[in-house]
Amino acid sequence: MSKIKLILADDHSLIRAGFRTLLGKNEAFEIVGEATDGQDLVKMAHTIEHDVILTDITMPGQGGLDAMEQLKKENPYFKFIVLTMHEEREYVLRAIKIGAQGYLLKNIENAELAKAIKTVYDGGKYFSPFVVNLLAENYGKPEALETSEVTPREKEVLQFVAKGFSTKQIADELGISIRTVESHRINMLKKLRVSNSAELIKKAIKLNLID
Repeated sequence: MSKIKLILADDHSLIRAGFRTLLGKNEAFEIVGEATDGQDLVKMAHTIEHDVILTDITMPGQGGLDAMEQLKKENPYFKFIVLTMHEEREYVLRAIKIGAQGYLLKNIENAELAKAIKTVYDGGKYFSPFVVNLLAENYGKPEALETSEVTPREKEVLQFVAKGFSTKQIADELGISIRTVESHRINMLKKLRVSNSAELIKKAIKLNLID
């Protein structure tokens, strides 16, 4: 079985060395790149074949969240886990809004980190318990998590659905296949727990997913 390829971004060499050792003990993972700041991370993400990016937030120059935001705009399918000591609400909410698939604290246990990486690699999301609690306290758990699960590409499709575009028109606008558009629409119906496009638009407006 092929290994899950990881890029690790952190400006502290000791932290990188620690996670390199920790992850190196698991045969499922391979660290293929190490970035010391956001600019390094952006370059590596485009030049090194990888599956999941683990990034800190505070780094010299371009920070981890700024780099993630840039990369997500360039390729919504990049997978990110924020690995940090920051528990502040503003960092968590911004990371989720940008599209982070995971948010973990650096004191995480080895087994939980491995589980998080595998979950994100498989297309899921993994947040530390304090993140789930924070979302529940600030927004109410169900809706906050629903919002965080919608991908940037799905949001793009949603904008066109709300404008009344047909599936073919959306496909033409985004340069993707009709089948892919339908797949995104079906995924959003499931994630927002609605049964048709009218309910989808209504729920999206309620959750501020439509501009």
